[in-house]
Amino acid sequence: MSTLSNEEIAYFSDAFSPKDDNVGNALSNHSLSVATEVPEVLAHILGNAKLTLLAEISYYRLWFPLTLKVDDLGIFSPELGIPEVIDMRGGERSWRLDHVKNVKVIDNDTAKDVEVLSLSSSGMTIKVPQEFDTSMSHLSQLVLSNGDRLDVTLEPVRTENGVMAAKISAEGESREILRQFLFSEHKAKYEHLYKNINY
Repeated sequence: MSTLSNEEIAYFSDAFSPKDDNVGNALSNHSLSVATEVPEVLAHILGNAKLTLLAEISYYRLWFPLTLKVDDLGIFSPELGIPEVIDMRGGERSWRLDHVKNVKVIDNDTAKDVEVLSLSSSGMTIKVPQEFDTSMSHLSQLVLSNGDRLDVTLEPVRTENGVMAAKISAEGESREILRQFLFSEHKAKYEHLYKNINY
């Protein structure tokens, strides 16, 4: 476990303390904390993050990867990464975007476009074409509605009525692109939760 220095603790205390009554009221339904251990369930999704900033908004936890940069004068400046959104209803799990539009998977083996029905940073459901082998993992390309393309591996979990649930893994830049897409979708869907928060 990492330990924060006194300067780092002072920085975060100042950064996240309300400056006036208006700010205090705006943040009264939200909380922020800094964690020096990444929860095990998030470790593979957040990658090599050593520090995280946890923001709790309604039923959601936003885990921001956090890095501290030190300039030439020795002054700390935090750099927040793209958060992983965790849905706390019914247990902790990555937030799932249901009723996905204009998102598809292109399977590397069959070169077929496969419609994505729901998507999270750890899994998806897809409509399964007849020639799709649901017993083995697939290297595929995920094409997002904004045009971004990323490499993912699909690991089938179950298939029922022509719909397959699969675990997905994306590495490096692909993981960041997927997390950014899902965070943007979450902010758009729950705009009212973010109206008093600047990010």
